[in-house]
Amino acid sequence: MKMKKFNSALAAPLAAFALGITVSGLALLVSGKNPLAAFKQMAEYGFTVDSVVNATNQAIPSFIAALAVAIGFKTNLFNIGVEGQYRLGAIFAGAVGANIGGPGWFKILAAILASMTVGAVYAGIAGLLKAYRNVNEVISTIMLNGVMTALVAILLNWTVIATMQNQQLRTPKLPESARFPSITIGESQLWTWLFIAILLGIVFHYLTNRSTFGFELRASGINPGAAVASGVSPKRMIITTMLISGAIAGMVGLPHLFQDRFDFRQDFPQGFGFAGIAVALVGRQKAIGMGIAAFLFAFIARSAQALTSPPTRGTPEIGTILIGTMMLAAVIAYEVVRRQSEAAAVREAAQVVAQAESVPA
Repeated sequence: MKMKKFNSALAAPLAAFALGITVSGLALLVSGKNPLAAFKQMAEYGFTVDSVVNATNQAIPSFIAALAVAIGFKTNLFNIGVEGQYRLGAIFAGAVGANIGGPGWFKILAAILASMTVGAVYAGIAGLLKAYRNVNEVISTIMLNGVMTALVAILLNWTVIATMQNQQLRTPKLPESARFPSITIGESQLWTWLFIAILLGIVFHYLTNRSTFGFELRASGINPGAAVASGVSPKRMIITTMLISGAIAGMVGLPHLFQDRFDFRQDFPQGFGFAGIAVALVGRQKAIGMGIAAFLFAFIARSAQALTSPPTRGTPEIGTILIGTMMLAAVIAYEVVRRQSEAAAVREAAQVVAQAESVPA
């Protein structure tokens, strides 16, 4: 039985990867390029020390975003507003970290708490609307993402938060004492936020799989009626889940803030919120799976940069095609595997019942 479950879990990602390679290869052929040469070029560039470290760094915010999305998925809530929650959180974290007094560790802690609080409050708005007015959280979080754009513009024009520096509105630079150190590997710098991301993954796993709250969370998602009958309040679960999701989302931009940019500005990295949705889907909302998916996507994006040079010059978009195809294929493959597993379980149960009935009394 365990081997069947293992094979079932392995089949979906392998099928997604195979289909992604096939579609990408066809795209290369259509563009007049040699797929084997392109994939070899990507592999040679992608497995350099610099590329692996870069992919690891870029996977960290996508992984944290996936955790924020996945906690909502557990109870059938789709927090599509991670993008807005982390950008609002990052601007407050930058302002708090740069302006608050005290030692470096206190600045870091205050900035992280500020970012998590802002993310939780912003996601909590959608949670309250869902719980008390039954407003679809997809609609409300999308609208809140739009509101976020205006809020960021307003905050950047507020002198308490940001000022004009080098022809760009930005928060003050974080002091050296409030920056995270990096680990030197060759000529590259590995972000130590990796260890915080790993810790978050462990907490996510135990929270959702080994705690009473995790049981209530899964019960609310699988069978809301049964959850209510067992004493679980749907409104409380919705609000609590969105608050936790938002708090995690508030940390998505912090790796870049503490280890790369050191301030929030108009061109602060975007897109991690939506990348997190893809990572959560491909990783099946499991911490290890999402970690692998986040690294894989970042690795492919990095490797595709090699395609700007001969012999496949001009086809770096193949990375986007590969990622998109893998994401779509993974969702379809997981659904097919899930249905096959359920059908197999039903057949086994029927066989057990038939054998029991055939035994003479």
